[in-house]
Amino acid sequence: MHAIWIAGTCAALAMAGCGKSEPEPVEPPMKVEDTVFGDLVGTQDKARDRTNAAVEVHRAALEAQISESEDSKPEE
Repeated sequence: MHAIWIAGTCAALAMAGCGKSEPEPVEPPMKVEDTVFGDLVGTQDKARDRTNAAVEVHRAALEAQISESEDSKPEE
């Protein structure tokens, strides 16, 4: 008798799991700037921009030195 109840319960559970359900609509994630971490991201961007500007200035000065040394006559 218990085997019939167990088999019936298993069959009912198996059939209940086969139903189709509509997926829930997915909300788009918030922009980082709109969260509590917005200030931190802005600070990283500012630091990155300042660093890149310093690197560009150094690169320009180095290229100027290289071109100046290439234009000068070699010492004998």
